[in-house]
Amino acid sequence: MPKKSPIPKKSLKQLEKENERNLKKVKTKKINQGDEVMELWEVLDDNGNATGEIMKKYDQKVFDRGFYHLGADVWIINSDNKILIQKRAKQKKLEPNVWAMTGGSVILGENSKDTIVRESKEELDIDINDNDLKLITKFKTGNVWIDTYILKCDYDISKMKFQEDEASDVKWATWTEINDLVNSGQFMKHRWEFVSRFLKEEIEL
Repeated sequence: MPKKSPIPKKSLKQLEKENERNLKKVKTKKINQGDEVMELWEVLDDNGNATGEIMKKYDQKVFDRGFYHLGADVWIINSDNKILIQKRAKQKKLEPNVWAMTGGSVILGENSKDTIVRESKEELDIDINDNDLKLITKFKTGNVWIDTYILKCDYDISKMKFQEDEASDVKWATWTEINDLVNSGQFMKHRWEFVSRFLKEEIEL
């Protein structure tokens, strides 16, 4: 099981500025492999800083050298203090058919806020203003550094349209309900233990 990493001793504003400096403002580059398009990711070091290298999506050789890539998650909280969670599609390569927050890997040319906006639109067909996103923590787990955001918003889940290969269901859940899903193995691994206390603080405000 990956070791928990302490939160860097920097303010969240500093972390956000560093992310934007590290992730270069360039057009998204992709490699054509026949009919398949391969995503490119920026390579990060053990401290979450960009190394200047670029990797293909899920290139294990890079991870075997002790490097990381950047991911982004958003936890959406409504006015009833419930959290939006989605059920990962059964055909997902990693952790299929379990509940999770919305998020994904940051592709070259994006910052983590861009990723949240893109993933939310692609997976659930919801629009997010990146100015409404609040960075609450950054941590590393496995081979990824995760920028974690919250968003206070009331979405009508009955109007959401799922990307079939990404999500199969969505619901509003209380903090306790999610905690129970985690404890019963029905929630995505290596996320809740890093963010649950921050979410609880936001809900109790």
